[in-house]
Amino acid sequence: MANKRMLLSAEGKEILDTLTAALELDRPTVVHIALAKGIAENDLLIEEFDTRNRWTIPDNIIKEKDFLLFKHLIIQKADRILNDDELHKYMIILIENGLRIMKNLNDNKTSMQDLRLLIL
Repeated sequence: MANKRMLLSAEGKEILDTLTAALELDRPTVVHIALAKGIAENDLLIEEFDTRNRWTIPDNIIKEKDFLLFKHLIIQKADRILNDDELHKYMIILIENGLRIMKNLNDNKTSMQDLRLLIL
């Protein structure tokens, strides 16, 4: 099992690029961290993001055991069974929210703080 193609907002893409550089990690890893942060920090709220200039998160960024773990964490947070479309909808919302949480941490850190430790 793996994720299907998802669309990230233009703002989310900019945040992803900024965090990729700040953390010195590749995009798939930052997407994984953002999803984990979104699950850990947010209540499952439906939010709509800018629909213009979307960037595609390719298939199979989150796959196999990672996908299964995230799937069950999202289902537990939703407190109900989700079909594949609902699961991927929640997944992209949580990625977007996680990216914004991490951006706020990066923006508000002092020069002596390490972003990697703040994210934990």
